[in-house]
Amino acid sequence: MPTPPRSARRAVELFVATFRSVQTRGQRRTYMEEFLLFLAGALASNERELLTSDLLDEEAVLVWLTAAQRGATRRRTGMQGPHTAASVSAMAARTTTINKFSAHYRRPLNLPVPQATLADRLSPSEAVRTLRLLSGHPPAKMFSATWQRTVAVLALAVATRRGIGDLHPLRLEDLELKRRLPRVRIGEDEYFPLDTLTTTILKRWLDTHAALTAQEKDGASHGLQGGQVQELWVTTAPGRPRAGQPARRPGLPAARRTLESAHRTLMMEALGSPLLLEQFCSVDPDE
Repeated sequence: MPTPPRSARRAVELFVATFRSVQTRGQRRTYMEEFLLFLAGALASNERELLTSDLLDEEAVLVWLTAAQRGATRRRTGMQGPHTAASVSAMAARTTTINKFSAHYRRPLNLPVPQATLADRLSPSEAVRTLRLLSGHPPAKMFSATWQRTVAVLALAVATRRGIGDLHPLRLEDLELKRRLPRVRIGEDEYFPLDTLTTTILKRWLDTHAALTAQEKDGASHGLQGGQVQELWVTTAPGRPRAGQPARRPGLPAARRTLESAHRTLMMEALGSPLLLEQFCSVDPDE
């Protein structure tokens, strides 16, 4: 195991780089940087002045985890407002991250990890009935293209029983809707058949996708290169201007958090209930 560098920022960078998975690196970086910023604020210092030993102080870690659990470190508004309490899953991820960080630098904290539990899942028939309802009745307050994209994500979750981690990376080439039996590819070579309802929902989204990423008559592009965006999920509305830069046009690859936020909005607008995407990934009784 490596000797810890003096700089906390450098220690985090070296730790994150040890993970091969892009998704895992992203999660570890998110929570360690959250801890860095929280601790800098608590100590009234610049986060680049923090030492690795500061991040390995158990008392500081417990203060951070307590603040995170009550929603004090939240960057995005939750279902119950800007300080919505963190979920068990999020706290488990934070605790696992700091445990691995401390073990990596030979100062294992071995904090108990909260046990994450899956939400109750809909039965296969309930999932399909709810999908059919949502696919035919767009909420009045939801942008039509956003609704179409969100229902398409949901349709694939029902059809494949896979969550957002598997569905977000999909590209246009992963959909094979012109086959006699339409199907979608998840990962390298796992295929799932698609029923008529799901195929119809996806075709509607693909039409919208094409319109969002198509090149305008005057040569300006909605997408990266006008019609060349190969990611299946793209943004449906202009972004916000940032740092003096103009707002980004729709038709660009959509971030995972964008899809998750749209799903929460659809559930509340259409059903009045915060059903999670995983709850639609039903399990047959005999499995």
